[in-house]
Amino acid sequence: MNLRYDSLRTRLIWPFVLLGYAVSAILSLASFTIFSALEEQAIERALAVELESFYYRSERNPDAIPPTASLLRGVRLPSTELPGIAAHVREDRVIEKVIIGDQRFSVLVAEVAGTPYALVYDRTDTDARLGRLALFLLIATIMMTLLSYLVGSRLALRLVSPIGQLLDELNEKAGKRDPRQADLGFVAADYPNNEIGELVRRIDAFARRLQGFILRENHFAADVSHELRTPVAVIRGAAEVLKSHPKMPEACLPRLETIQRSAVRMGGVLEAMLLLSREKEEGDDPACALSDVVEDIVADCRPSLARRPVELSLEVRAHPILPVERSLAYVVISNIVRNACTYTERGRITITVESDGVVVEDTGIGIPEDRFPTLFERHAKGVESEGYGLGLSIVARVAQRLKWHVELSSVSGRGTRVRLSFCPDLLPESSWNSR
Repeated sequence: MNLRYDSLRTRLIWPFVLLGYAVSAILSLASFTIFSALEEQAIERALAVELESFYYRSERNPDAIPPTASLLRGVRLPSTELPGIAAHVREDRVIEKVIIGDQRFSVLVAEVAGTPYALVYDRTDTDARLGRLALFLLIATIMMTLLSYLVGSRLALRLVSPIGQLLDELNEKAGKRDPRQADLGFVAADYPNNEIGELVRRIDAFARRLQGFILRENHFAADVSHELRTPVAVIRGAAEVLKSHPKMPEACLPRLETIQRSAVRMGGVLEAMLLLSREKEEGDDPACALSDVVEDIVADCRPSLARRPVELSLEVRAHPILPVERSLAYVVISNIVRNACTYTERGRITITVESDGVVVEDTGIGIPEDRFPTLFERHAKGVESEGYGLGLSIVARVAQRLKWHVELSSVSGRGTRVRLSFCPDLLPESSWNSR
């Protein structure tokens, strides 16, 4: 499974590792502190007991010798054996730690029978034991941290494994070329009976419901397209027959031409709507001469301006050939041009075909600034509009499918400028570089 996201398994393992390290480190530190404190108390007690014993023996026998043992002995001060210990007796009886050579000692200075003495305890073995204990606790902390990682990794794998299985199944279903024919459902029995299994059941119900919506939408689009193509073809054929009739009055020919062009446009719109209702297939390889499409759009829109002082001009600066469906290009550009014709009472409408885009400019009523946030939403229209507010939403939808970029600027009362920019990948190299 290709991880292109923050791994949930890693995020589950780290808390286990940190918890194991924190617990083992705290326990090790507490154990070392307690053991060290107990050793220090044992040394202090031994020195205190020997000092009291020496006091008692000195009182009974002034010539009593100081304590002499393997770990604890008494030395009369000053002494060359303890060069760093002064013959100064402190009232609080502080035990000092000194290092002489390779050995470590705890020293208690006291005055016995008027003579300063130092009780010396050899703590070399004690410090060695504390060092070994510290090393052992450090190794134990490392081992506990490693064990926490292994346990956390095992538990995280058990938790994440069903999610990985679900992701693989989702990727497989998303890769189906035709989701209408594939089974988009999930089998909850293949997953553990916990929150993940419940999630799979909910996804399964949602996927089957969504697939039903897709099938109904596709059937509706296909059925409507099929049912309307026949009458549109009949209207188109009848207009052609009437135009060629020798006794047809000249005054009726422009009307018949408009009917025929409208029938052709309706057929293209039906094809475009059918294309929008299905996903783009990899085998599609269309080619569209964009300047021819724009010329047809201009011819279709001229009759709507016949009784208004509006000049509709077309400037073709390039002839790009794009790998897009002709009907889709017609729909997106014709909607913009028809809007310009509808809302321009006088002045001019200029359409410019360039190598990397199409520009439509008009001197119409413009668009108020407060409408821009919802301009491309469905059923969003101004008070002056008599339509259903679908034109620009269709433009946005088709442009998104074709990977075109729509730039719109407008000043209320002065006109509107719309530019459709083609994706660089859709253009021949020569056309893009000629920009």
